[in-house]
Amino acid sequence: MHSGNRKRIYKEIAVKSTKILIFCLLACLAIMTGVTGGNFLFSMDFSTVQNIDVGVLKSTFNDTIPLIDTVYNNGNASTSILGEIENLIGGIFNFDLNKPETVLNAQSLLMYSYYNNDYKQYLAQNEKEPDLGKTQTDQPQNDATQLKTDASSITYDENEDEDKKDQSQSNLISHNKITILNETKYKIDIEKLLNEPLNINVSKKGPQILIYHTHTTESFVKSLNDLKSSTDNRTQDPRYSVVRVGEELAQILRKKYGFNVLHNGTIHDVPNFNSAYSKSLVTINNYMKSYPTIGMTFDIHRDASGGKEKLRAVTKVGSKNAAQIMFVVGTDQNGLPNPNWKEHLKFAVKLQAKLNEICPGLAKPIDLSANRYNTHVTNGSLLIEIGGDGNLLSECLESTKYVAQAINTVVNGK
Repeated sequence: MHSGNRKRIYKEIAVKSTKILIFCLLACLAIMTGVTGGNFLFSMDFSTVQNIDVGVLKSTFNDTIPLIDTVYNNGNASTSILGEIENLIGGIFNFDLNKPETVLNAQSLLMYSYYNNDYKQYLAQNEKEPDLGKTQTDQPQNDATQLKTDASSITYDENEDEDKKDQSQSNLISHNKITILNETKYKIDIEKLLNEPLNINVSKKGPQILIYHTHTTESFVKSLNDLKSSTDNRTQDPRYSVVRVGEELAQILRKKYGFNVLHNGTIHDVPNFNSAYSKSLVTINNYMKSYPTIGMTFDIHRDASGGKEKLRAVTKVGSKNAAQIMFVVGTDQNGLPNPNWKEHLKFAVKLQAKLNEICPGLAKPIDLSANRYNTHVTNGSLLIEIGGDGNLLSECLESTKYVAQAINTVVNGK
C-alpha cells in the first residue's frame, strides 16, 4: 500500500475516534448536568409542594376548569370525572355498565319492555320498605359503640288523637318569639341561653364546618301536583336530594362568608335505613380524624308529615317562597353521652333568633329531642330540617341563603 494512502487512512481513523470520544464526553457531561439540574429542581419543587396551601390550589383548579368544581363539590364523595363521563355515556345509550340487564335492554326491545314492566313490578312486590313517615324509637345496634337509630325526620302523625296533640302543645316553651318543643325531662331557660356567649371553636386555618346527610336519599316533590301522591320522595341522585341543598349551603358559606366547608354526600340510608345513624357516625369520625379543626357539623334533612298528604312547610320571604327550617337538638336523655347538648341548644336558640329577625316565620319551633342524633362530636353540631317532602327543591335552595346568613352572624358575633 502506498505510504500516502496509509497516512490518509490513519488520519481518518484518528478523526473518527476523536469525534466518538468527544461525543461520549459531551454525552456524559449532558447526563451529569441533567441529573444535577433535575435534583436541584426536584428539591425546589418538593419544598414548594410542602408549602402549597391545598385550599388555594383546589380553588385555583376549580376556577380554571369549572368541570372540576362541579364534580368535586356535588356532595358525592365517590364521584370522579371518569364516573361523570360514564354517566353521560350511559345516559346517551340508555344502559349502565354496572347493571348487565340494562345492556341487554338497550339491545332488545323485548327485554326493555319486560324489564320496565313485569320485572320492576315483581321487584316492587317483593321489596319490603321501612315505614319512613313516622318517628321511630331509638334501638341499640349490635356494635361496639351501641349506637341508636332514629327516624327519617322529626315528624308527626296527622291521625294522632287529641290527647297526644294537647300533650305536644304543653311541651312548647317560648320567650321573645323563640319557641322550643321540649321532648325531654330537662328544664330550659331560653332567656339565659340567649344571654350566654357561644362557645364554638372556629379555627383560622383548616376546615371549620362539615355538612353531611344521615338520610341522604331524602328528596322533594317535582311539582305541587304531587302533594297528594303516596309515593315516598327518595332518590340516590344528588342533584335532586338533600345533598343538593347541602351543597348550596356549603357554597354560600364558602363564597359569601369565607368559611372553610367540607361537604360529604355519602349515602348512609341505603340499603338499610335503620343503620343510617351508625353509618353517618363513622363518616363524621373519619372526617374529625383527618380534620380536627372542624368545629361545626350540620346534618341536613328534610321533614315529612307521616300522613296521607306530604308536608309542605313554606313561608313567603320577599317575592319568593322559602322552605321553613327546623333546628333539631339532640340530648343525652336516652343514655348516650352528649355532654355538649346545652351548647347545641344555645346555638340553635341564637340561630332561630337571628332568622326571626331577618325573615320572620321561616323558623319552626326548635325540637329538643331525647335522642342524640350524632350531635355529640363538636360544640357546634346540629341537625337541620330544611323544608318537607312536599316542598319544591327550589324553595329549599332559597332557604339556604338565610341559614348561611344566620350562621355567619351568630358564629362571628356580628
